[in-house]
Amino acid sequence: MRVRFRYVTYDTASPSTEQQDLERLFHELWRVRQRPMLSAGDWRPPIDVYETPSHVVVKMELAGVPEDAIDIALYADHLVVSGSRQERQPGVTAASLEGASYLEAGIHYGPFRAEVRLPRSVDSEGVSATLENGFLIIDLPKVVKG
Repeated sequence: MRVRFRYVTYDTASPSTEQQDLERLFHELWRVRQRPMLSAGDWRPPIDVYETPSHVVVKMELAGVPEDAIDIALYADHLVVSGSRQERQPGVTAASLEGASYLEAGIHYGPFRAEVRLPRSVDSEGVSATLENGFLIIDLPKVVKG
């Protein structure tokens, strides 16, 4: 899996946790409101971010996305994951879909992008990423201060 490191910061101020939560909520509500049904625009996969005493872990649901369609960029204070999920899956032909119409559309296709603000400094040399059973798991070891 390709992981790139870029030492760039988005901002120098460190907003409070409450401010970060409010900003995240506002952006999520705005993004959902702006997204039309069956949009071909970018979408954001579901993400869990958690912290252990020694690592920050990002778990992202990417069922149907091949490893070579995922790009991971690590910045000084953010992680950006982008890529694309194609609508046509192996074994599904245009002939088998002829005359079909969607009754429900809940799966997003096309390009995706997710930005995660990192709560701690991480060691870019120790980052690992695995794609297993439809989940991308990115393990980011924290910088040890000594």
